[in-house]
Amino acid sequence: MANYTVKLSKAPKGHEIPPLLADLGAWVSKQPHGTLGWFDALEAEPIPKEWNPELADRLRRDAFAFLHLPDGSLLALVNPGAGAPWAVALLGSEGEARTVANSLEEFLLLWSQGETDLDDLDDEEGASDRKALAAWLKAKKVKAPKAKAFDFAAWLDGDAVLPPAAPSVAAHTFTPTEVMKKLGPKAQRLASVLGRRADDPEVIAYVTEALGKRVPASTSVNTDSVNVEAAKHGVEIVFTHDILNDAFPLVPKTAKTFIPYVASAWVRSKIGEDVLGVPWKVKTEAEITKRLGAPTGRRASFMNEDEPTVAYWEFALDTAGQVWLELEFDASLSVTVAVKGAGELAPYPDVTTGLFIGYAATRGLLDGSRFPAHRALLEAVAARKAKGSEFVKQALPRGLWDDHLRDAPGLRLMAYRWFHNMNGLWITADLKKTFGKRAGAFGHDAPKLDDDTWDAVDKAAPLLDKRFAAWLAK
Repeated sequence: MANYTVKLSKAPKGHEIPPLLADLGAWVSKQPHGTLGWFDALEAEPIPKEWNPELADRLRRDAFAFLHLPDGSLLALVNPGAGAPWAVALLGSEGEARTVANSLEEFLLLWSQGETDLDDLDDEEGASDRKALAAWLKAKKVKAPKAKAFDFAAWLDGDAVLPPAAPSVAAHTFTPTEVMKKLGPKAQRLASVLGRRADDPEVIAYVTEALGKRVPASTSVNTDSVNVEAAKHGVEIVFTHDILNDAFPLVPKTAKTFIPYVASAWVRSKIGEDVLGVPWKVKTEAEITKRLGAPTGRRASFMNEDEPTVAYWEFALDTAGQVWLELEFDASLSVTVAVKGAGELAPYPDVTTGLFIGYAATRGLLDGSRFPAHRALLEAVAARKAKGSEFVKQALPRGLWDDHLRDAPGLRLMAYRWFHNMNGLWITADLKKTFGKRAGAFGHDAPKLDDDTWDAVDKAAPLLDKRFAAWLAK
């Protein structure tokens, strides 16, 4: 088997190869390919201009790539400035940008432990030499220097801005329900951080101390969520800035980065305690029913299926109903804890969204209680005295969500499929059929529609009435 490719003899212009990286290269060059994880080469090179043309000069001045991952992503050493150690950052093949470690030393120690949060380096099948790497680091007495947490995504975006005044816990007060009190201590502690911001001291303490992991400093336009998996503890947490719930507003950090919330978590058997008395190895739905009562409901296995075959049990964990526990049985038990959030219909509203809002307002499809601050404007749209696009601009700053529609059986599911081109339903196809088509901004055909006038709404209404016939007022 061939050994890893290493090219560290020369640094890109304006940079120097750190001695530790050079020593690592000499050692890695003797290791068979695949035994330290999956990467193509350990090679010093300038950051490709194509990764971010606008920031190419800055990136090449203050960073250089040193490791190629199989999917085309790169790891780079980045100079945070102010005398801080050079950090290790991910330059993802799809534009992702995040800190991997606050120093080269920290990265190598994480690598030796299989804790980089990079699947190709943490892969168990291709990591027989990680113990050897750990021994090599120990022999060289490598220790991670104390360093302030580096936020690569925010660094890319320039000078940080102060977050607006916002509580570290979102707009609701977390008051536990009786069900919450019945959870084991580990599940309770996990549930107690749901809905909190990543900079909340309780979140930081839980993730760093209880789980031994790092809290993501930010999420961004390109990377809207970050998963933190602590497999040994039976927990995987999702951090995101974009919870589709008005109680969890966006908290900007820079122009394109945000402070994320703890949005959801998967709970697995290695947490070491049953959930509400249900054993992890439960074999049948009846066993769960015996302990928890009849299922809350049933759903299809996938969004594009209709047959409700999967039983689930839901329980509110705070009295405001923002955080929920769900147990699901589909051949085996799965457990999640999540902040209540809506389904996304149109994240970036355009003229077609305005036309739909105009139509939906006149047909009673919208949930008026969701817009207390814009009730008069909604009434004006329903009376055809204002256009749907006016309502979109003022009342839907974060896009159209499924819970902006009435909670009528099947309506939100049908709308989700219609907006997402599923099950033969698609808003774009219907509007192209009505208005004709032309080349859109991204090369795909789009409806010939420039304005959501009431004449346009009336022209589309017959076809939309057929789509939404089951939910129109009789």
